[in-house]
Amino acid sequence: MLSGLKEYLQRNGVSYMFPWMNVYYFLAIRIGAGLLLSVTACLAGYYIPAVPAFFAGYMLPKILFNMSNNSDNDHMVSDIECIYDIMRIQARAGVYIQDSLMDCYMTAKNARLKSALLELCNGIGAKSTLKEELEKFRMKFNNRHIDVLCIILGQAQTTGKSVQILSDMTEQIRQVRHTVALKEKGKLERRIEILELLIFVGILGIGIYTMGSEILKMMQF
Repeated sequence: MLSGLKEYLQRNGVSYMFPWMNVYYFLAIRIGAGLLLSVTACLAGYYIPAVPAFFAGYMLPKILFNMSNNSDNDHMVSDIECIYDIMRIQARAGVYIQDSLMDCYMTAKNARLKSALLELCNGIGAKSTLKEELEKFRMKFNNRHIDVLCIILGQAQTTGKSVQILSDMTEQIRQVRHTVALKEKGKLERRIEILELLIFVGILGIGIYTMGSEILKMMQF
C-alpha cells in the first residue's frame, strides 16, 4: 500500500509540487481533511451525513491532485509533440539519443517536464544505462504518451525502427492536441455564457428595482 502511494505521489506530480510530501504526510492530510468536513457537519447539526462527509474529505486531496495532473498533461501536449518531432528528425540524421534528449530539454516549456528531462540527461551522462534512466523518467508522470515514448526510445537502439514509430505517434499527439484545443474552446464558451447570464441577471435586477421603486412612489401618492 505504502509503495503504491509513493508511486502515486511521484507519477501525479505531487512530489514535484511538494518535495517535502511523503506517504505519511499525504495520509495525514487526507485524514485531516476528512475529520474537518466531518466535524463541520456535526457542528452544523448534520450528524448522520458526518460519516459520508469524512470520506468525501478523505478523497478530496486525491481528487485535486488528479485534476492537477490532468491539467499538467494537457499543458504538456505541445512539448511532447515537439519531443517526438525532434527525436524523429534527429533519428533520421543519426544523432545520438542523448544529444537529442538535450535538445528536447532546451525546447521544453512545461516546468515539470523540463525538470524531468534535465534529470534524464544528467542520469545518462552519469553513465547509467538508458533503460534505467528512461524508467525513472517514466515514473515521474502519469501520461500514456510519455509511457509510449519511453518504450520507443528504450527499443530504438536494438530495433532500428524508431523513426517510423515516432512519426506515427506524432500524428496521434497532434490529434490529442486538437482534442485539448476543443476542450479549452468549450471552457471559454462556457465562461462567456456565464458572463452573459450574469449580465442578464444584473440588468433584470436593475429593471425590477427600478420598477419596484416607481410602484412604491405611486402608492405613496
